[in-house]
Amino acid sequence: MEITPVIATLVGAGFGSFTTAMVALGVQKATRTRERENKLWERQVAVIEESLKHERALALKRQQVMSDPQSDSVAVFDVMSGVYKDADVAKISTNLELYGTTVMQEAHAAAFEAFREWLLEFFKWQTTRKLAEPGQPEQVRADAELALPQLWPSVEALSAKADAAYAELVEVMRATAIFEPVVKRVNQSKKLPR
Repeated sequence: MEITPVIATLVGAGFGSFTTAMVALGVQKATRTRERENKLWERQVAVIEESLKHERALALKRQQVMSDPQSDSVAVFDVMSGVYKDADVAKISTNLELYGTTVMQEAHAAAFEAFREWLLEFFKWQTTRKLAEPGQPEQVRADAELALPQLWPSVEALSAKADAAYAELVEVMRATAIFEPVVKRVNQSKKLPR
């Protein structure tokens, strides 16, 4: 059977159309994948912004409280609860679970736990300080005065631990916001710096 120019043209056109369609499908799939990664990265950046906004406010309030430790515990509690009223912690936590990396979640949990430990120790110190004030029973006051010098170094140490946890959180979030999309395109298996 002889191939006529018409058949050759039709076969060439069919092959060209098939190749064009396959290239278009490949480009469309690559574009969808890139758009999905970019949307995920944008959501991660939004989570990072909300998380750091909340954690930064907590860190600043903690530093404010540490600069004036003699302030009333009710006032301290009002200051701290005000930070939680301003933030939608449930939304931050949910978005962190949905869009955050494991490293981001661990850093956020560590910062929260360090803050919680400091807050509990600070309130313990403040309660003991109130027990050492005049007007308390003599034995209670004497015990509180003995305990106070031992409690404050613990409060300071936990404050420093909370500062370090916050700095670690900022470092992890910054690495995620700036470097993760590049790392994903270059090497899918590469871990972010911790």
